[in-house]
Amino acid sequence: MEPKSTSSGVLRRKPPSFRFYPYTSGSSFVKEGMKEEVVRLGVEFSVSVAELMFLSCDDIRTMLFTLLKLWKYVLPESSPVVGRLFLVILYIYSKDIKPKNNGVLYQNGEEGKSPQRNLIKTTLNDFVCGIIVLLRLVVSVLRVKDNCSFHDRLLSSAIAKYKQELKNLEDKLRPAKDVSEANGFARETIKSNIFQFWKSLFEAHMEITRETENRMRRELFRGIDGETWDVEIMSLPLLHPPYILGRDFIKQELKDEVVRRGVELSLYVAQSMFLLCDDIRSMLLFCFKLWRDAKRCVYPNSLVLERVVRVIHYVYFRYIEPKNGVYRNGGLSVHMRLAITTWENFKSVIISMNLLVLGFRQERRCACGPNFLSSMSSLEEQLKKVEEKLRCGKVVSEANGFLKEVIEPSFFGLWKSLFDTEANNVEATQTLRVIRYRILHDLFLPLHNEVAPPL
Repeated sequence: MEPKSTSSGVLRRKPPSFRFYPYTSGSSFVKEGMKEEVVRLGVEFSVSVAELMFLSCDDIRTMLFTLLKLWKYVLPESSPVVGRLFLVILYIYSKDIKPKNNGVLYQNGEEGKSPQRNLIKTTLNDFVCGIIVLLRLVVSVLRVKDNCSFHDRLLSSAIAKYKQELKNLEDKLRPAKDVSEANGFARETIKSNIFQFWKSLFEAHMEITRETENRMRRELFRGIDGETWDVEIMSLPLLHPPYILGRDFIKQELKDEVVRRGVELSLYVAQSMFLLCDDIRSMLLFCFKLWRDAKRCVYPNSLVLERVVRVIHYVYFRYIEPKNGVYRNGGLSVHMRLAITTWENFKSVIISMNLLVLGFRQERRCACGPNFLSSMSSLEEQLKKVEEKLRCGKVVSEANGFLKEVIEPSFFGLWKSLFDTEANNVEATQTLRVIRYRILHDLFLPLHNEVAPPL
């Protein structure tokens, strides 16, 4: 235990840094709607902090040391989040809690042990992470002006994940809801009252000065000035740093995005195959040229091209060959002219995905840099062009049996293993090379056997 303080205020220590902002990519602006969403998240998190205060207000000492823990080892000296969070805390304490308890530190005996102490300890890490992520969200949005923010979509993903974290925190506090409400907690009323503190979050002229923050802290923690520290609470560790907007966030999010784009690519390849299945030769010719041209532009044993070939093999032998497997020499689909306009776009998509995957596998620093996100944007642009070109033939593909909702689940597992190191090592074995050869042989043997080989 630490000795009692003889100073007139709470001792300060420099908090450790939990922030990590290695990203210098993203769009040149963030929509105002995104800023408004962050403001709403600040309000929602503040409501949970208020609930924690009402939950522990049967023992003011426990409550104040819990709040001190949140500030002392997590929050930086000054930030838009710090000021507003302390405005909320001081508002709740002064308006609702202190008058009711007359500022008495010990309500339950000399040691001041709140009956809700165990719940407070199990949720404290969630509050710590909640503050850190909220601070990261605000900084990420503010840094847009300096071109140092995440891509809009990545920031949107972070917001969605943070919403889920706040919901999880609310669920953890739910078992003690009767206690907090009996102590005066009213969620909707508090939310309405504290919105005023957060609505100016992104207004530069409404910044809270450091002097104001210091005055609020002195006023809030005056009750435990000189008190022996609550070692049990103050020594609680941060169990894990938050994932959202953390060190590995952008890399994992981009991996997930590549997987989604792989599934999307597979669906367009399948749609093209169904479009051309009125003539098997035309369909196989289309797939052969797609594979051959892409193969010339990617490294040997490309994991992306490997999966495209598997998609072609699966769609052909699972859906098309049983229904219409007659191969006619010299045959030509009536939709071939439409399909061949997508060749270059498909090739560009495969090349872009191949570069992205190669960057991840080699763990390059640039894998999370602006060039990487630029490649991702190029990939999306080419996929959009494929979609636009195939749109006029979509009715034909569907009439021939293409059903997105049926075929799509078959592709997720295939692309999800793209970044599985163990699976990829297996794929590099001689056995898998033989399987790959057999797949190509099964698919394109009819073309090879033609008197005049195609193209």
